[in-house]
Amino acid sequence: MTDLLLRKPPLLKSPLATWALATSLSLSSLSWSASQIQAQSLRFARACEPHTQEVTLAGVGDLLLHTPLQKAAATHRAHGGFATLWANVQSWLQLADVRYANLEGPVAASFTPSSYPAFNYAEPLIADLVRSGFNIVSTANNHSLDKGPQGVDETISELQEHRLPFTGTRRTQDRTSPWHTVTEQEGFKIAWLACTFSTNGIPDRQQQVLHCYEDQAETLAIIERLSNTPGIDAVIVTPHWGVEYKHHPEARERALGRKFLEAGALAVIGAHPHVLQSWEKITIRGEERFIIYSLGNFVSGQSGAARRASTLLYLGLSKNRAGDVWINGVRNLPLTMILRPNEVGVVPSHTLSEREGGPSIAINRMLFTADNEVKPEDAQALRTNPECIPRPGEPHSNGTR
Repeated sequence: MTDLLLRKPPLLKSPLATWALATSLSLSSLSWSASQIQAQSLRFARACEPHTQEVTLAGVGDLLLHTPLQKAAATHRAHGGFATLWANVQSWLQLADVRYANLEGPVAASFTPSSYPAFNYAEPLIADLVRSGFNIVSTANNHSLDKGPQGVDETISELQEHRLPFTGTRRTQDRTSPWHTVTEQEGFKIAWLACTFSTNGIPDRQQQVLHCYEDQAETLAIIERLSNTPGIDAVIVTPHWGVEYKHHPEARERALGRKFLEAGALAVIGAHPHVLQSWEKITIRGEERFIIYSLGNFVSGQSGAARRASTLLYLGLSKNRAGDVWINGVRNLPLTMILRPNEVGVVPSHTLSEREGGPSIAINRMLFTADNEVKPEDAQALRTNPECIPRPGEPHSNGTR
């Protein structure tokens, strides 16, 4: 792994060169045009304010385990199982204090493991996620009901058995358990709330899944209540939304995302399109908040460079003595999903050749620019606000941790 981390990333110097590489590598099917590309380099006004505590959150996209991935995990059961699929990014995940993923599909022991169109994953997946350091998963998505109400119940049982917090689903006939969950790390209590736009036409007769649009009033009320709850430092919403394979969010998602922020969410981390979508900083009542519309596929068996490209998001929060919490910065690490006969898994794109890793880097830079991109040297000490690191001879301006 060390050798891979030290390898220099492909040289993609300008947006034009980046786009040229993307199109030259059979990415002509990307669902954007030049007029739709509005890459944003993000810096936050309070990045360097004095603070007493910091926490770094890592977010990855969909755990979408098609048959080749499930077979690879079974083959390597004695050597890490499902965790072998993301072993090459494990050290990058460990740079964060809290790690989030979208669990796209049931983990139900009563059903045989299966792939698209109705997913079900073997039980070791949850234990492997916990051993890999994941602290929180979303279970609200269009595949939540792939194995019906029983599948939801068994997934929840598996998550609870391994003490992996989740959000977005609840048991059959359960009308009292909260849709949200709370993680506590590095002195930060963060409330997480997941919802989905759809369950693929499967009726949710037991009201086991929180729906972003159908249950919009309830969802917004939960966000508002959590944001005003003493002791909760931040609310993060993880909606499953958007149009598949499009790199730009629709007006519908933009409008709902803003409503989430206006209700009190500090950040929104989206999923479902299976490709990367843009991010933006939005100021609500004088406070800078953040949305990334889609993190893409973290691990999947989908083909095509755009669907194999994703990003590892780092979101940094700061807190002062008065308990005020704000975003200090965001960073991203381009990732590429590898599907070879004898190698299956997600890899930092800069560790690959230009032909293999270049498409993901190109897409990341077309959406996010290179300014926030994590560099190989960050593997030793990642900062979400590197602009606050003083130059030699300058005084510290970012407070103490």
